[in-house]
Amino acid sequence: MGKRETEPTRRDAPLILWVLPGHRLGAVRRDGPQMVKKVLTWGGIAFLVFFIAYRPDSAADVFQSLGSTVGDIARGFGDFFTGLLA
Repeated sequence: MGKRETEPTRRDAPLILWVLPGHRLGAVRRDGPQMVKKVLTWGGIAFLVFFIAYRPDSAADVFQSLGSTVGDIARGFGDFFTGLLA
């Protein structure tokens, strides 16, 4: 006796998940990058909290350096547009 046609085979099982009522087509592909983004975001926040809590002086130096860099970039754009319009 052969298998009945209504029984899914192991190879067909992922296809069934794609067509179950209430599931969007391709939902697995769209949720994957969002989950990675969420994990990396929370990991970054946890790292920042840990860094600030255990090395506050180093954290202050890093943020001061970042602020200085952003200021230098803004000043560069300002100088560029001033030279462009002058």
